[in-house]
Amino acid sequence: MVQGNDSFRALPILENSPQGNNQRFLRFPLNGKVNGLLPLADLRGVIQVALTEILPVPQTEEFLLGIMNWRGEAIWILDLAGLLGATHWCRRENVRNSGMAMLVQVQNQTVGLLVEQVNTIEVYDSQERLAISASMLPARLKSFLQGYFMDAQGSPLMLVDTHTVIQALQSL
Repeated sequence: MVQGNDSFRALPILENSPQGNNQRFLRFPLNGKVNGLLPLADLRGVIQVALTEILPVPQTEEFLLGIMNWRGEAIWILDLAGLLGATHWCRRENVRNSGMAMLVQVQNQTVGLLVEQVNTIEVYDSQERLAISASMLPARLKSFLQGYFMDAQGSPLMLVDTHTVIQALQSL
């Protein structure tokens, strides 16, 4: 695996373009039980980040780990699971000193969504996306998701809404 904040981790790209309503997504664990999906179209890159590379910013929301330099650009690094209501990165059991930042860009702003690891690129039919019911998740969590897909094993894959995540950051 390539290390350093200026390197891009190569991901396997499917040879055939998605057909019809199919879209590509990057799959990653949100916590021990739930996996998330991020639309590949929103992804600018994936980099490994050591926590020592992140400069904490005082008096910000807890899910904001700080800023770091990426290719000469100051970008925010946020704890995606923490934003979605899970235990903050630094308070987890067996805390990791590094993670993978999925770089997304919305309206010329790049943000790193830090997760423990990234898994695979998967293709799903957008018409098979299921809506999240009011009783399924807390309202705060639901607001950052576009719905979910079911994988081949019958497990839900939560679809992260990158635009809403960036809007939450901009509203601070």
